[in-house]
Amino acid sequence: NGGGNGGVSNRNSNTRNNNNNNNNNNNDRGEGCSSPLIKWTTSQVRSMGYNAYKTLHDNKIIQMAYVYKHYIDRNQEEEYFVNDVQTAELRKRHRDTIAFWSDADIDNSIVTDEILLLSMHGRDLEEDDKLVPTILRMFDFHDMNEVLEFASKVQGLIEDLPGGYDNPLLTMNAIATRSTYNYGTYGGHDDPTRRTKDSIIIGDGVLTFLIESGLESSGPDFVHAHEFGHHLQFQIVDNLISNRRPHEASFKDDDRKKELMADAIGGYFLAHDMGGDMVAADIGIFERTAFSTGDCSTSQEDHHGTPAQRECAAVWGASMAARAEEGGEFVLDAE
Repeated sequence: NGGGNGGVSNRNSNTRNNNNNNNNNNNDRGEGCSSPLIKWTTSQVRSMGYNAYKTLHDNKIIQMAYVYKHYIDRNQEEEYFVNDVQTAELRKRHRDTIAFWSDADIDNSIVTDEILLLSMHGRDLEEDDKLVPTILRMFDFHDMNEVLEFASKVQGLIEDLPGGYDNPLLTMNAIATRSTYNYGTYGGHDDPTRRTKDSIIIGDGVLTFLIESGLESSGPDFVHAHEFGHHLQFQIVDNLISNRRPHEASFKDDDRKKELMADAIGGYFLAHDMGGDMVAADIGIFERTAFSTGDCSTSQEDHHGTPAQRECAAVWGASMAARAEEGGEFVLDAE
């Protein structure tokens, strides 16, 4: 995905999770673990029907809104997120986050002001001039008539879903993406003219999950802060490798560690009085958000951390912000 890292995703709503298995009897789940995110996405799958979801999955339709936004869309202007309130909040938070980490970058080794904040919409797939190039990026077709036929099939499948193009599973992801310039794009394309953007992409489905879960006050802020944390990780790893200290960048190969680190970074920023400056009630909401986005698939390589672990990481980050404020410090210790 062009070097992306996601903190919220529907990746666990696959066949393994939807064959009437209970959270406590799957072999790969932590004992007593229960994930609000997986419960919610599973309810969405049941609403559309398992066969419909399997068709979306098998035809990669649930990836299409992301592929369009990251690889096809060239917009670099401010975008819209679900409603006016969330749009204004996320735009402001993005500017504040850039300013905070820029000030904290005492040796000017990390660039943050080129990261775009983008939104992902299922309705983009309704328009042929958006869907067709997305399909061409994702699949190898040799006949344009076949492309148009497949695009029509995709649109028909989506229109039959509950909510149609607004169904949240079409955009159930938030992800930090790096530019694919000079090292390939989706499906291995290596055309340097197909440069994509360093960005944070937040799907409408993620925001719908947070709103329906009662986490809308600071939940989206935490998702954004978490994804921004991944951008810091990207550049920290690059710097360590360029300075011949690759052993210190070993966390890049451990998905759970990366996600918990991003949770801590997000919690630190949002709680810091020079950052999000959140009050206790809002801190409690983003801690619940961290818990809600955990998963229980502890034996999977892409396991992001259990709900309890993710909440703990966010709480730890917030506590480090409080400690820094008491000591008059600003930068989160890399250790």
